[in-house]
Amino acid sequence: MIDTLALWMPWTDRAGRLSWLKLAAFLALIAPAGWMLLEWEAGWLSARPIADLIRESGDWALRVLVASLAVTPLRFVARWNQLILIRRAVGLAALFYTLLHIWLWCLDLQYNWIEIAMELALRLFLTIGLAATLIMAALGVTSNDWGIRKLGAKGWNRLHAWVYAAAALSVLHFFMESKLDVTQAVLLAGLFGLAMAFRIARKRFNTGFWALVVSAVVCGLATALVEAFSYSVSTRVPFNRVLEANLDFSYQIRPAWWVLLVGLAIAVLAAARARFAPPNMARAKK
Repeated sequence: MIDTLALWMPWTDRAGRLSWLKLAAFLALIAPAGWMLLEWEAGWLSARPIADLIRESGDWALRVLVASLAVTPLRFVARWNQLILIRRAVGLAALFYTLLHIWLWCLDLQYNWIEIAMELALRLFLTIGLAATLIMAALGVTSNDWGIRKLGAKGWNRLHAWVYAAAALSVLHFFMESKLDVTQAVLLAGLFGLAMAFRIARKRFNTGFWALVVSAVVCGLATALVEAFSYSVSTRVPFNRVLEANLDFSYQIRPAWWVLLVGLAIAVLAAARARFAPPNMARAKK
């Protein structure tokens, strides 16, 4: 019985042994929920605590979702195959924060189902968020061995490729909800674009150093353009002036630079791992 229960623990491997990597990931993934609970209990939130938690849970839902898409790129770039052990946990954590976000929103509306339905139908960004949630729920339900057996490996992979659509819809939902200050939405959109660029580079160029550098530059530039366009539309300030401000370091480092930095760090890591890989690993790579 003990061994059977151990298999279900989020910090054990398939043999029921403690995995320090899975334990660290589990603690990191539940930390935001613990912090939100502490904020609630300690009275550190504003006069509208539920609204604060709606915002925080939504932010963490998208952050963790983007992080789940980064697991595979990091696995291949760092040549750290053990990272696959935490991919499912990260994806389920993204679903958990998404459902928490929706539950808090329903709580804020006092479970008035007619008003909830009208809001979902009439406010486009909520409709988009609901679509993303439904996709993630389908992925969460089948994110187990039972799902693989029922759908077959090919069917399961086709279904779980919808995570990219869920992430894109979630980013769009975040953009539309953020209104004027889209800094965090732009950053997460840029990191999502970087994860997608890695997959394209891996299929076509086998994640070579220069392919990753080009991906980093393109994603960084695209992030700057998206942020400049968004602020230009919302504030009616000329596009070129907003773009110049976003590329200026005197005020603060804008999302485009962070996306570029992360992309270049991935390229350097890939080059270093290729340079210092053991001979047997290098032969396997070829």
